Amino acid sequence: NQKEVKKMLIKFSENLYYTKQRYMYLEPAIGYVKGKYFSVMLDAGNGPEQVKQFLDELKENELPLPSYIILTHHHWDHSFGAGYLDIPIISTQRARDALVEFSNLKWDDESLYKRVEEGSEIKYSADVLKKVYENHDIKIRIPDMPKVGDITLNLGGIKLNCIASDNSHSDDAFLIYIAEEKVLFLGDSHAKNYYTKPMSYDKVKLRDYIDKITQIDFEYAIPGHGNIFTRDELLTYLEKEYAKMR
Repeated sequence: NQKEVKKMLIKFSENLYYTKQRYMYLEPAIGYVKGKYFSVMLDAGNGPEQVKQFLDELKENELPLPSYIILTHHHWDHSFGAGYLDIPIISTQRARDALVEFSNLKWDDESLYKRVEEGSEIKYSADVLKKVYENHDIKIRIPDMPKVGDITLNLGGIKLNCIASDNSHSDDAFLIYIAEEKVLFLGDSHAKNYYTKPMSYDKVKLRDYIDKITQIDFEYAIPGHGNIFTRDELLTYLEKEYAKMR
């Protein structure tokens, strides 16, 4: 199975890297922040292939292995890669609770598509999951360090501010702000709820979200899927979405 491997790691600065995602495999952006004391991985990727390529490229670039993984939220494409990593995981308490629930579910095709029928799983997501895990070798890791509220990690010369967020997309998120880089790592916090038909924002949550991120002094925002935003692009996009809501 010789897939053409394209480089995935993008260097934002000496201390900040992130990966290009392949949407057809629902690969999210993985962030990597390097401090003097230790390095951190932002999100765990969706499975073994994305994780392996990420680790290979860290090695190629002589970057140290991360000491921790911080999850932006529990959705499988951001968290299931952790099953292929032996690195402690930090998440919100809610994300941990959700992954405990996931670990009690069956992930064979029949169970998965039954959940699609019931509306607790999305067909597109299930189809991609099947593609990523042809052998059903899903290992769900429960976060080691669940946190309530906001936390700050000092990596040495660079700090990560993890801001708890209940947004339209998920109620268990961390927005990760890297002040020294003026970068906000979004996960999918800016996105709609995929479980409503059609997909939609919650009006109150969206207003709160816009107001919250407006107060953060970021210049760029890295989303879990899609292209990097400037501050203005992200805020303009979200305000337009808000204005559409009655």
